Amino acid sequence: MMRVIAAGGVALAVAGCGGRADPPARPPYVETMVVATAAGDDARYTGTVRARIEADLGFRVPGKIAERLVDPGARVRRGQPLMRLDPTDLGLAARAAADRLRAAEADATRAAADEARLKGLVEAGATAAATYDAALAAKRSTAANLAAARAQATDAANQRGYALLVADSDGVVTDVLAQPGQVVAAGAPVLRLARAGAREALVAVPEAALPRLPRDARADLYASGARVAARLREVAGSADPLTRTYAARYTLATAPDAAPLGSTVTLALGLGGGEAPVEVPLAALAERGRGAGVWVVGADKRVHRRAVRVLGFTAETARLAPGVLRSGERVVALGAQLLREGQQVRLEAR
Repeated sequence: MMRVIAAGGVALAVAGCGGRADPPARPPYVETMVVATAAGDDARYTGTVRARIEADLGFRVPGKIAERLVDPGARVRRGQPLMRLDPTDLGLAARAAADRLRAAEADATRAAADEARLKGLVEAGATAAATYDAALAAKRSTAANLAAARAQATDAANQRGYALLVADSDGVVTDVLAQPGQVVAAGAPVLRLARAGAREALVAVPEAALPRLPRDARADLYASGARVAARLREVAGSADPLTRTYAARYTLATAPDAAPLGSTVTLALGLGGGEAPVEVPLAALAERGRGAGVWVVGADKRVHRRAVRVLGFTAETARLAPGVLRSGERVVALGAQLLREGQQVRLEAR
């Protein structure tokens, strides 16, 4: 009797160790948001305030930067010194060119005197014509050498002057790209200058909006809180290879001081008709080799993937083409990469 009980106990122990099924996993929590769409009379695009002309300035000669004379954000005037190279080598080259010029002048003076003296002797029959011809050729050769030496001396003097970088227009220094002690090549950008004048709003526009892009728009300036008129000046000829959007520049009808460079601006463009694009958090996009998509949560709290077309990006959101998501639908805003088709979830509304 005891053996039977013991055997039964062993059987129960074995069943308890290997035969017990794991409890079913609970549906994961996901953060969701409700889609809200609106009529697309005005499409809004956020960008930055830029100068019409921004130039990267550099030295016209190579050398080592000895001094930086301005800081980022400084307002400069045309002709104002910005940076300076070490002038030692350029000064030596200029002095060497000046010495060569003086030597060429001496040769030219001697050759001219020889030619004048021999000319009189030839006319008197005291010397051969060939001797005079040689003197005349020497005079012309030294005159040409003198002209070349004078040009080289002028060029060397200019090169020494190029050691000082000056502003070619009034404007604002937006960035400094090189520092004292750095050796730079000729033409290498060392400083970025935004020229004074009109301010523009630079925004990224989706391809679908290009045919209906209006010339006139409204601009909201975050720096001053003002709303001003804006007029389209140019649209990029090709799309950005990463975002597939087109850069559009609108001239702002405001004073430059009211629109600081780099500040945020939002353009309201009257594209007319249809629905406006839908914005979702970047984490809502699910990309698994089949293109962009989002998870739509059904009434039974199960998720279903829906393919979408991305029009553009901001720092935190993605702008989706209208018509795919309907107003009032709930989509997964956080946790999209961990889900699978038809999976049940627990909701945490956003």
